Amino acid sequence: MNAPTKIMPVEPCNAIGNCMASPSSYRSSMESTGLYRYGKSTDGRVAEHALRQLEEARAKDIATHERNAPALAANAEVRQRVETLMTEIGMPRSFTERDTKSRARYPKSIRRDAGFITDLAREVKTGDSFELATTTYERLKKEYDAFAAKAVESDKLAEAAKERERQAVIEKRKADMALATILLRYELPMESSWTSVLEALRGRDQRLDLAVAMEQTRGDWSEGAWRVRNALGRFTVETTEDKDIANCVLGGLEDFEDGRVFRDMTWSYDALYASVADQQLAADVRAAATNAGD
Repeated sequence: MNAPTKIMPVEPCNAIGNCMASPSSYRSSMESTGLYRYGKSTDGRVAEHALRQLEEARAKDIATHERNAPALAANAEVRQRVETLMTEIGMPRSFTERDTKSRARYPKSIRRDAGFITDLAREVKTGDSFELATTTYERLKKEYDAFAAKAVESDKLAEAAKERERQAVIEKRKADMALATILLRYELPMESSWTSVLEALRGRDQRLDLAVAMEQTRGDWSEGAWRVRNALGRFTVETTEDKDIANCVLGGLEDFEDGRVFRDMTWSYDALYASVADQQLAADVRAAATNAGD
């Protein structure tokens, strides 16, 4: 005769229930526990950590469900045997009783499960919530994967922003070095700004002075060509070429509408820069004009 089957304990599959509903919720715990000590964790790291937690929880639930297999089978047999016995002896599966809490004149009857039914449900577990754990896992997996996909783009944008900041620091450092070089080259006061350097250098050559005014107007002609008019007023005609320059620029001032005229004319600001004998001075003036506008 086979030994009677006994009720066996069943461990619930609830590891997945400990996972965060939103993967982004892992960020604070990661940073507070020092998981990433250097700076804030990126979205990509959060997504990676969240998916790892989810898969580890899923693995635990699967392992638990596999361990439960013998107990679930044994308990199912116990239930079957008890229910078969109760059916054989004619034990009803339910009963009705009057609702003693009702104040109605004719209280309704309440249907209740028989004691052995509730005992079996309470004491003889034939399920370990694995189906619910699986459904929860599949739902969270979709959400975690979607977060991970967005994290890739988010991290790219963050890295691009950092790179722009790094480049800005480098460019500023280069500009500072260029400014120091120019100050030493022309023996200008060390406290000079790019704006004061521009004013000092353009005053050393009238063509550069005019070229700067024309290029500045090309960049912003919202208030007209007053810069060019003022520079042309300071321009002294000493050679035939100077006369050609003055007439060309004056023609651009007549019926002025668009600063691009100073870019496209014969004696454009580029042509004026190129015509200066001291090209080092011309280059330094252009550098000063560029940085003074920042």
